[in-house]
Amino acid sequence: MARSTTASRTTRRLRTGLAAAAVAVLSALPATQASAATPKFMIKNGAFPDYKLCASPTDDFVWLKPVSLNDPYCAWKQLGSGNEGQFTLYSPAKDEIMYYTGGNEGLVMMGDNGDSPAGPNGELWAWGGQESWGSSALQSYWDSGQNVDAKSPGAQDAPRVDQVRTRGWRHGFQRELTWSAVPLN
Repeated sequence: MARSTTASRTTRRLRTGLAAAAVAVLSALPATQASAATPKFMIKNGAFPDYKLCASPTDDFVWLKPVSLNDPYCAWKQLGSGNEGQFTLYSPAKDEIMYYTGGNEGLVMMGDNGDSPAGPNGELWAWGGQESWGSSALQSYWDSGQNVDAKSPGAQDAPRVDQVRTRGWRHGFQRELTWSAVPLN
């Protein structure tokens, strides 16, 4: 009887070890392989429909660029949809994710998992409800009161020309805080 107990412990340990090794291998796969089948889309602004959200090829910031510009850094993939609809925004061209740095008017940046000073939830986003003009707020999951903002801080009705930041829904106009995911071919 002792022999069968030892054998089953050994079998359990082996299975547990193999399962842990499989998880380690799968989590080490590059995001590009894990998300190959996920469709790409652009994120177009609700107030400035001629502008889209783009990762920068030269720094860690997120910028607005004209929709007419054919730029691979403006293509995104939405990875995951866990509790409360949170997801990660992944830029295949940059091979990084978009994250929130925290605070009102906090920067929206690009980086690797674990780069957000707001922690893991700072790397997650959620879509708000669709507004009457057809777009939805793109909210930080860490602080749902902070939305990705396309409005220039220095001009009443102009898109940003600086790095993209967040802004609270109640602080001024809201249309600039809304976005639409438009499928790309």
